[in-house]
Amino acid sequence: MVQVNGDVTTCCLDEHLENRLGNVKDTPLAALWAGPTLRAWRIAQARGDFARSGPYCTRCSWRSAGAMPREAVVRYLEAEGEGALAARLRSAP
Repeated sequence: MVQVNGDVTTCCLDEHLENRLGNVKDTPLAALWAGPTLRAWRIAQARGDFARSGPYCTRCSWRSAGAMPREAVVRYLEAEGEGALAARLRSAP
């Protein structure tokens, strides 16, 4: 989510910018999107470790939000070298 002032957060519900990643005036959106902070938060989300996936995420999860299909998460994890986590997620009920 990009705010009118250029601040970027991970969620449209994050009105107080608890998961602020930066500002597009200072850093290109592509760099924020692919940066180490968001990568770590995505992997924490996939692990179910919402306390480590951005401060705002303790109140939600990608599963409850339904924003990303499980298979898409598995493909992302595999591409990021997180094969064991991808396999665990793939076999989870």
